[in-house]
Amino acid sequence: MEDEVKAAFGKVWPVHVASLTRFLIECRQVFDGDLDMFLVLAVIGDRTFSQRHADPEMDYEAFQSPERPLTQTLDINLRSIAEYSGIPRETVRRKILELEERGWITRMENGSLTATRKATADLQPLTQTSIEYVAGMMELLQQVPTPAKRKR
Repeated sequence: MEDEVKAAFGKVWPVHVASLTRFLIECRQVFDGDLDMFLVLAVIGDRTFSQRHADPEMDYEAFQSPERPLTQTLDINLRSIAEYSGIPRETVRRKILELEERGWITRMENGSLTATRKATADLQPLTQTSIEYVAGMMELLQQVPTPAKRKR
């Protein structure tokens, strides 16, 4: 698919940049201008609702449900967030404290961090924006000619 995207670069890239820009502006607004805080929560969220343990059959309504069973999380802590994201440890520490104050993350007994159901609920408009972004990109990519489509 990478070759197809490169072949349709003039069609795909402007839509991607415009959509990503709108998404990042929305992130900046929701996080009071603090994209580092967004990134810290995104890293924690990636480990909380990980590709390895998320139910691939789960739909959006089930994800939003307060009755949804919690998925098994992958351990993550301040140091690993800093190493993975490139954000300085002290900055990550401050962002973690702010996210805990907002009720969007919590510390597990082993010290690992996890996103909360409150984050899921409070950030639903941002999740909707990201769904719109992904849906738009999927629609666009379906229009990109693949080698099989080009041969017709």
